[in-house]
Amino acid sequence: MKIDAFTHVLTERFYETLLDEHGFQGLSGSPSFLWDLDRRLEDMDEFGIDKQVLTIALPPIWQGMDDETALELTKLANDEIRRITDEHPERFVPVGTIPKVNDEFIDEFDRCVNDLDMVGIQIFSNIDGEPLDRPQFDPLFAKADAEDAPLWLHPQLHEWYEWASEYMDHRLFGWPFDTTLALSRLVFGGVTQKHDFDVVAHHGAGMIPYFSGRIDGFYETRQQYPDNYADTDLPDLEQPVSDHFAEFYTDACLGSSVAAHECAYDFFGDTLVYGTDYPFGPGRGRAGIENGIAAVEAMDVDDADREGIYADNLLELID
Repeated sequence: MKIDAFTHVLTERFYETLLDEHGFQGLSGSPSFLWDLDRRLEDMDEFGIDKQVLTIALPPIWQGMDDETALELTKLANDEIRRITDEHPERFVPVGTIPKVNDEFIDEFDRCVNDLDMVGIQIFSNIDGEPLDRPQFDPLFAKADAEDAPLWLHPQLHEWYEWASEYMDHRLFGWPFDTTLALSRLVFGGVTQKHDFDVVAHHGAGMIPYFSGRIDGFYETRQQYPDNYADTDLPDLEQPVSDHFAEFYTDACLGSSVAAHECAYDFFGDTLVYGTDYPFGPGRGRAGIENGIAAVEAMDVDDADREGIYADNLLELID
């Protein structure tokens, strides 16, 4: 069995609402590939993908949006994900989206999990430029803990430099970096100590598997020589501190690189899941499916571990 743990979708109704009622101008070209379900199902069948986890696409649409508008669109997005899943219950797994945090959005979280029967909630690596460990976002993680609802963490754009978008670096490298920062803030900000919840991080969790030794070394240095780092407030964590990061789930959305897949697996083990970013990328996502499968097949792991990556690790999380 193969389950794609992180794919994206729009619906024509949602997109037209963005354009007609809110004047959204964030896309060039036709986005119809995002709601072409016939093509999606054909691609899944061709490459042997049994199910896709669906999340609403276009994280940047929520940036700077007022809460009232965002809540209206959030409800529509979640209803549309549920509708698509109901039309193809054997092929799609629904994940809701909560782009902001206040009482109304926490109520929507509750509706997604308990009324719409979604398996988890998509959140973003920053909320209007603020890191996830800010106190105002604590109700989000408290709710995830209370509902035992996994959080799908998608990177969000951030204004690093005004020139960062010239070669798409703000997405190519900025998105994995923002994911890295978000996971780091959850650990070092004490959020994962305070609340018990699961996270499925996109794109192999960014820099974390590759820099696990650096994570441990930095933490140990600051613990050993606190006088030299008086401006650094770190929680008291069991060491090696990288073990706290290894508790996150992450998808293997790492292109065709076998080495990257094996690095992610060496670090995350049975919390690594297959994911592709479909339908983005070459061939409207087809290359991501094909290359991802080829990389997983080439990994130096046994059949049981490979089956875990393809489906069993995710099913353990959501069943």
